[in-house]
Amino acid sequence: MHGNTRVNEERFHLLAEKLLENSLTEDEAREMLEAPPELRDRLLDEVALAGHLSRVERSAGADLVSKVQAALRARSDKEVMVERIIDCLPDVEAPQPRIRLLWAAAALAVIGLGVWLFLQMGRPSEVARVPPAVRPPLDPAVRAAVDKAVAYLRKSKIPSGSWHGPVPAEELGLLALHHAGVPSDDPHFAPLLRQVLARPLQRVYTVSVQAVLLRDLDPVKYRDRIAECARYLVENQAPNGQWAYAKPLPPVPGKVHDGPGAGNNSCSLFAAMGLRACAEAGVPVPRDTVVRARDWWRSCQRPDQDRQFGGDRAGWCYMREEPDHHPYASMTAGGLAALVSLNRLAGDDSRRDPAVKAAMNWLTFHFTVHENYGPVEDLMAREILSDTPSPTTEFFYYLWALERAAAVTGTERFGDRDWYPEGCQELLTLQRADGSWYAGVKRCNPVWDTCYAILFLTRSTRRLGG
Repeated sequence: MHGNTRVNEERFHLLAEKLLENSLTEDEAREMLEAPPELRDRLLDEVALAGHLSRVERSAGADLVSKVQAALRARSDKEVMVERIIDCLPDVEAPQPRIRLLWAAAALAVIGLGVWLFLQMGRPSEVARVPPAVRPPLDPAVRAAVDKAVAYLRKSKIPSGSWHGPVPAEELGLLALHHAGVPSDDPHFAPLLRQVLARPLQRVYTVSVQAVLLRDLDPVKYRDRIAECARYLVENQAPNGQWAYAKPLPPVPGKVHDGPGAGNNSCSLFAAMGLRACAEAGVPVPRDTVVRARDWWRSCQRPDQDRQFGGDRAGWCYMREEPDHHPYASMTAGGLAALVSLNRLAGDDSRRDPAVKAAMNWLTFHFTVHENYGPVEDLMAREILSDTPSPTTEFFYYLWALERAAAVTGTERFGDRDWYPEGCQELLTLQRADGSWYAGVKRCNPVWDTCYAILFLTRSTRRLGG
């Protein structure tokens, strides 16, 4: 610990510079918080704002370094925070400017109280637990379908993902079981989790889903492993901002590897999901990683093939280099969720992002819960899998992507369509007698399809605003 007399303004600013360079240690962070009152108070009132926002959003608490990082945000970022806090207050009729000023004053009063609460916290290096997402109880018919699906998964061998292809492994099964309500000490769940944690990190898909799973289970208990997931994703990013299937090089202490030369949008949307989970668990994610990923998604968006109907619509497919291939539903929904999440990590407002608006327009115009509109990659379906392209290819995966896109954008309706009730009705109709779901094409698997259906039905994705 450093005494207050050791921290003058020059030292304080030096520590701030180290923080912005990502080289600040926990001891130095404590030193900043033990600065003289005129320095410390300026820092803490801003930290309290970030802390209050975190409680409003029910996101992961940050460690001490992350709290200081939040305190040094640009003024424009803090103004956006205040707006989001106001948006989380009880709904009222659209306020006039004077009324909005009163709401802002009320929000700032609560923030002032947050200063005192922050000073009462325990050890500053601890990571606060992520509160469980608050969701309404499942409809009885949906609950019964989920329970039936869990019974199917319990008696099914969850297939390990091939390290040579885009298949999530046991992590996806665990994530589905967790959101279905299976406790972590369950005799089926616990051994599978130990198996996952015992093996090295090997693929972008599994690493990303594992980060989400561990954040949802216990971000304090599993913080070290989540930090490993973050490092894996950072080190395996391609220079253009994508991620690929390639196996990583073994870690070398003190060395950061260069990622692959390029990647694909499928791996990249999972990586965005994983990075968001790491950040919400209190693990710092380099801004450069986030910005490169965000810029890639903006650069590779494709215009709608049905532009003759008018409207500004665009989406994504597997790779930008695919000739004559148009956007399709699972990739566009997943890409939208990725872009909005990356915007949040970068401190950008997605409401001002034309790519986000174009993707929302695409999903609204082509909204369906009956097929994966597109279609998906013809080349991969015909030549790699020897399967006829079908609107049911990756259908259940699409529904999970739709759920993620709706959650991160706070969307309950695409146009005049209620995505969740309609999707539930479709899934209840399609569930098989043994409790599973299956698209019936070679590219899909009944275990994975069942997991995707559970994740949709349980609305598993955390909203960015709560």
